[in-house]
Amino acid sequence: MATDSRTKRPETLVSYAIRRIRTEISDGTIKPGARLSPHQLAPEYGLSHIPIREALASLAATGHVVHKQSQGYFSRELSAEDLTDIYHWREVLEPEAYTLAAPDLTDEDFAVLRGLIDQMAALTAPEQRFEYLELNREFHFVIFRRAGSDRLLRFLTYLWDSVEPYGSRGAHDLRSSEISHAEHLEMMPIIESRDPEKIVAVMDEHRQLGTAHVAAWLAGQD
Repeated sequence: MATDSRTKRPETLVSYAIRRIRTEISDGTIKPGARLSPHQLAPEYGLSHIPIREALASLAATGHVVHKQSQGYFSRELSAEDLTDIYHWREVLEPEAYTLAAPDLTDEDFAVLRGLIDQMAALTAPEQRFEYLELNREFHFVIFRRAGSDRLLRFLTYLWDSVEPYGSRGAHDLRSSEISHAEHLEMMPIIESRDPEKIVAVMDEHRQLGTAHVAAWLAGQD
């Protein structure tokens, strides 16, 4: 497998392993339900078994992989019902986060959001979907963090982590990132208004793009 910007080693071997496993789960190289063996991954990644095991344990803690007693680690496999449930709870919790965050958003937050939009503008090609989604996630979590609730942030982190492997799958709409980027540009003046009702409304509409992407991917698996 060719090494690209997603698989370059950062400072630690464990973080490199985490990054690479997440990337390969998200881009479909590692299939849902696949067994993740340190003995197989270690030589492929050029690492010893120890950082691979630590990476898998970390990914199990965040919900990216599943640890089965006496069987090992497996990439998470969600049913249509699981994904529907995840998006249901996102629809319940995210409006509350946006409502709490809206009045406390700062000019510095707006600058960060616009900087992320600028970065996403260069990552709208289908083969750059994973990098785009990482920045998209940070875009929304800049706002979620401003809600001021660590518990709510943990809930949202779990929900986003759970659905992450399915966000970049499928080629039903090769313009998904382009459409999302255009929506980010359109929503910035609304975010900067700090109007909770308007922000919730535009974010509810924006979320439908991700819901539709996952639904179309699932339909293609039948």
